[in-house]
Amino acid sequence: MNNTDLDWIKVGHEDDLPQGRVKTVTPRNVSICLSHFDGQWAAMDNKCPHQGGPLGEGSIETGVDGQCWIRCPWHGWDFHPLTGAPPGGHEDTGQQLFPVEVRDGEIYIGLEPEPAHQRTTTDVMAETMVNWGVKSVFGMVGHSNLGLADAIRRRVSDGELRYFGVRHEGAAAFAASAYGKLTRKPAACLTIAGPGATNLLTGMWDAKVDRAPVLALTGQVQTQVFGPGAFQDIDLKSAFEAVSRFSQPVLNTSNHAELMSLACKSAIVECDVAHLIFPDDVQTIPSDSKAGSPEGRTGGDVIVPS
Repeated sequence: MNNTDLDWIKVGHEDDLPQGRVKTVTPRNVSICLSHFDGQWAAMDNKCPHQGGPLGEGSIETGVDGQCWIRCPWHGWDFHPLTGAPPGGHEDTGQQLFPVEVRDGEIYIGLEPEPAHQRTTTDVMAETMVNWGVKSVFGMVGHSNLGLADAIRRRVSDGELRYFGVRHEGAAAFAASAYGKLTRKPAACLTIAGPGATNLLTGMWDAKVDRAPVLALTGQVQTQVFGPGAFQDIDLKSAFEAVSRFSQPVLNTSNHAELMSLACKSAIVECDVAHLIFPDDVQTIPSDSKAGSPEGRTGGDVIVPS
């Protein structure tokens, strides 16, 4: 692609990275290793092809041959600081490179324009959640909730939601519970599958006992590996059965807007915990369904004499 057709994104100033150093930059949510070596700049895929280590968290070291290499901090795999090529005989093939330009001391990286987004099931559900009055999400993003997290990110970008990242899922649960107690409106907490989801349970019991409306959104393994014991495959519906008033998996055949509406209504009307389970493969299924809303679904919340 011609450089004039790229999106050029500023990632910092040339003084930010001394000669002979690397760092991680994330233009447009793309993780890139930026290298400053021998008076030149290079940008390459931050993911080490060996086992995914972050090259930008590594260092430029001198090998036994006297050549300098970017050394992956995980397993010590080496890559050339400017070309991303591995040493001779290396089993991995090297790194994808991105064009770099220095303009008036500022560093720019060129990325291909993003393709038009195709609306998904989780877009429908995130829009529905917003329509029901959910304004805040507390949580952690990981391997089994990326599609849902991306849908939430789009709502945040449009100013419809606020997202608060936490360092432990239990903190997200207690934050959502406190929000519900103070406002009497539901907040959501977001986790990955398995132990990430079960870390919510103490905070969900806090919400249940104090009648606080909370929406728990948990990732899950792909539907094809339900049951046989895949990594982090836990029966989340059973795990949340005692603490939640409403708990349902989101499947490819679900009415996605209606399912989110039922979860939100249950949390709001019952002042309780509602739980939705999002298998990884269902989160990115294309959908042109209309988002749901509370219109005609709940009564007034003010009691007046007849």
